[in-house]
Amino acid sequence: MNTEAPVFAVVGHPNKGKSSIVSTLTRQDAVKISEISGTTTSSQTFDLSIDGVTQYTLVDTPGFQRPRQVMSWLQQHSPNAAERKQTVQSFIDQQRHQETTKYHDEIELLQPILDGAGIIYVVDGSLPYTSEFEAEMTVLQWTGQPRMALINPIGGEAYVEEWKNALSQYFSVVRVFDPLTADYQKQFSVLSAFSELYEPWRGSIESTIDQLTHYVTRLEEQGAWTVAEHLVQMLTQESEIKVPQQFTQSLLQEQLKKDYQNVLRSIESEMQDQLKALFSHPEMRTQTQQLTADYPDLFDDSQWYLYGLDRRKIIALSASAGAAAGMVIDIGVGGASLMAGAVSGGLLSGLASVAATWKPEKLNIKGVPLAGKTLTAGPVKELTFAFVLLGRAIDFLSLIRTRTHADRSVAQLADSRLTDRLDQLPKSDQVQLTRLLLKAHKGLNEKELLRLRDWIMQLCGWT
Repeated sequence: MNTEAPVFAVVGHPNKGKSSIVSTLTRQDAVKISEISGTTTSSQTFDLSIDGVTQYTLVDTPGFQRPRQVMSWLQQHSPNAAERKQTVQSFIDQQRHQETTKYHDEIELLQPILDGAGIIYVVDGSLPYTSEFEAEMTVLQWTGQPRMALINPIGGEAYVEEWKNALSQYFSVVRVFDPLTADYQKQFSVLSAFSELYEPWRGSIESTIDQLTHYVTRLEEQGAWTVAEHLVQMLTQESEIKVPQQFTQSLLQEQLKKDYQNVLRSIESEMQDQLKALFSHPEMRTQTQQLTADYPDLFDDSQWYLYGLDRRKIIALSASAGAAAGMVIDIGVGGASLMAGAVSGGLLSGLASVAATWKPEKLNIKGVPLAGKTLTAGPVKELTFAFVLLGRAIDFLSLIRTRTHADRSVAQLADSRLTDRLDQLPKSDQVQLTRLLLKAHKGLNEKELLRLRDWIMQLCGWT
């Protein structure tokens, strides 16, 4: 166990969300979380590290099983308050040396505390307080270690106030903390509370909070850069296939179309995998992995309204960017098709028809007929498709940035509209971003990629 960085033992009754709290505060998917009581049977340590340096360690412990029997033993063997901590150690030593002991879980959770760990005691705020918890809270008092209590509203907050009244008699700090939704500021507040409880850790914890703040900013910048790189990669992508003489061209067009689409899907999937790795969510499951119909396929144009701009917006931006003459917007067939998709999804809410009215995989025929032909798909020059890809990427990036590591549910991308995000930018920035996307099919230099990264961060609401 790292003796230089603070160590906290997360303890409590079984199945109260201890492992979820460890997972969120250490930013690790490796912590096992289960609704089945008793999943944690032995103490395990998890470090929160920044650039390879451990900032603090959390010990995930089993739950109390026989706190009343433990308390009874302690009271019988402790002559006075000054001997209480040593009495707890004596209890552990005695039970550990027995061939069989019914106090395995108590030994596992108490030893890290006696070794110097601070105590984070976890309870469920959706269940009523009962006196059965008083024995385990008293045992923790006897260790003499700094301690706080976290009320985890697993099924709601019906009994939070009741718990606060009881816990405040045993703990100096009592906080409500939901590991599934706690943002960074709430996580920092837990650490700050310990710096108030235990002065020797103050400097280390304050330094950790400062480093974490800068670390999060770096993650946001790197995440936005990853999106910018892959967006340009998709927009510049070309696929081609040779058509031999005397060969029917139509037989190869469909194959080329599929190949081209698969390449773009692969690039998008690679981007998502890199973002998962960057934000330490390698095990995160998404709708795309489950192939559910709710998550629109990249080339299902009936679903593009989820990510594209409304028609009025894209026409205005195109005109402002000086590209209106080069845009082909099929208001007829495409608009009607998208309108049907929106109505069937129940998400249009009376809006006008939406963008994405052309086919991104349009095939071009190049080459001299006598020497055979070359069918080419891409690069995509249409502005709408660029916005579709941008919207999808930003939604995924925003989701993974705010997702806690205790949340093991299948990730659901919100039905957001890029128009709403764009409207948060100054008009001049909207036009400049449009111009950049219009030229992206030719590739962007590093300065342009950095500008695109900055706009992506703004669209995510990070600046």
